Amino acid sequence: MKQLIYENKPRRATLFLVLFLWAGAFLHANDVLERSISVRFDHTPLKEVLEEIAKQGGFQWSYNAGILDNNLKISLVANGWTVREVLLHVLGDTYTFKQNGEYLILKKRKKTQQHLSGYISDRSTGRRMANVTVYDRQTLRSTTTDKHGYYELPVNPRSEVVISKLSYRDTVLHVDPQTPRLVKLDMYTDSVPQNEKSTFREEMSRFGLKLEQFFVSSSQKMSSLNIRDSLHRYFQVSFLPVLGTNHRLSGSVTNDWSLNLLVGYSRGNRRLELGGLGNINRENVTGLQAAGLFNITGGHCDGLQTAGLFNNLGKDIRGAQFAGVYNYAGGQVRGAQFGGIANIARSSTFQSAGIFNSADSVRGCQIAGIFNRAGRIKGTQIGLVNFAREIDGAQIGLVNYSRHGGYVVLEASANDVFLANIAFKSGVPGIYTILTAGFDPEYPSENPSGDHFWAYGAGLGAQVRMTRWASLNFDLIHRHLNEGGHDNVVQEWDQLAVSLDLHFGQHFSIAGGPSANLFIADPDRVGSATIRDRIATKNWLDTSNNADGWLSAWPGWTAAVRVRF
Repeated sequence: MKQLIYENKPRRATLFLVLFLWAGAFLHANDVLERSISVRFDHTPLKEVLEEIAKQGGFQWSYNAGILDNNLKISLVANGWTVREVLLHVLGDTYTFKQNGEYLILKKRKKTQQHLSGYISDRSTGRRMANVTVYDRQTLRSTTTDKHGYYELPVNPRSEVVISKLSYRDTVLHVDPQTPRLVKLDMYTDSVPQNEKSTFREEMSRFGLKLEQFFVSSSQKMSSLNIRDSLHRYFQVSFLPVLGTNHRLSGSVTNDWSLNLLVGYSRGNRRLELGGLGNINRENVTGLQAAGLFNITGGHCDGLQTAGLFNNLGKDIRGAQFAGVYNYAGGQVRGAQFGGIANIARSSTFQSAGIFNSADSVRGCQIAGIFNRAGRIKGTQIGLVNFAREIDGAQIGLVNYSRHGGYVVLEASANDVFLANIAFKSGVPGIYTILTAGFDPEYPSENPSGDHFWAYGAGLGAQVRMTRWASLNFDLIHRHLNEGGHDNVVQEWDQLAVSLDLHFGQHFSIAGGPSANLFIADPDRVGSATIRDRIATKNWLDTSNNADGWLSAWPGWTAAVRVRF
């Protein structure tokens, strides 16, 4: 018995040695594409390039020499690149390569298709990440990164590639003809770093994605991504995304009619979808989508979305969105948005909100209780504050600004009533709003009480360009007159001023001209007649009747210095 055990020891040692060497060779072979090499090529033939890569990478090629393009010359300097990175740069989409042990099998593609490949890393640690989902939002082609963080995905010239992993923020890459073959991407953890700022529109989109992740499990979402065929059902009923007649495949099913008692999850809907709390669709919706709280749609909407809290749409809508709080559209709104608080869109035709609207481009109208923002607008903005990068239309509000096409002026002026006035004019040359205030610096010395005589007001104006250096301005202003403190009585001054504006350069001008004035006062107030006599230099109205205290009219003048921003 002892002799038998003694004789088996060499066999066991040999077996362990063979297994160790085989495992080492296997693991080493698996890392061929990740080996680091440094090469330098200057118009080198493809065959010689491949031989040098194989030499430095420690592997052998297996291919038919007839598939090589002998006319192809390679120029490349790569220091510390992986074998995979060098090959992707050299071969592009014309060839494919596949590892088999210490060999790489090289083949020529029968049909060239654009591929996107690269590595995914954690931004904070630099560590490459495995099991990251990479998918095309349009075609739903998907893949996951390997243990080295590498991915490869067929794409189109206009693909929208999404990189997704739990506990990390989604990264979106818009593919265009200039996108390189190999793209390295970093992912951020789900918490936004303090030194990084994101736009409000990005935050709204991210909120919708987080809410979707809350209701839809990662396994169900992954299953939906892996199924390329679009399934169809005429009708479905669900309680929650995993509890319904479409079972766990709900994310891959497009329904005609859908009833979700709490929250539903589907690929899309064609006619009617109702949700007690919310509806979540990965792609497109047609017809009516209504929910007690929210609608989240990743694709397009052709119809109507209405929700008690918000609508979150990934792409375009041809129709309308109604929400108690806000509407978000990642694409173009070919219709209207009505939000209790806010509307956000990439491009819009009409937005109406209780507080603010935001869009990169607008062809139509924005109406907000407080603030409108647009990158480029062809139409009208109506709100207390309006902002645009470029405008072809009108801005109507107390404060308006547009970098291109706008009219923003700070004015110091004098007139026949007040020698010291300041005004802020903003909008567009065709129509702008005026905020103004003024006082008479000589009045306290003439008034025994020592109170100032002052006024504030607002109005509208327009500028007509005559030549490069001259224009005419028409300003219609209503002012409320005060003596001492603010007077809550009728003492109103209306003025129509026409001025010739002479430009000295792009930002400076002087102006002056006649004005027509009208004063309305309360005849029962003591002192109104004195104020009227002071400002009405020549009363055009008949003063012989008892209504003399109510109305006066006279001609006047204005002179101003203007600075345009």
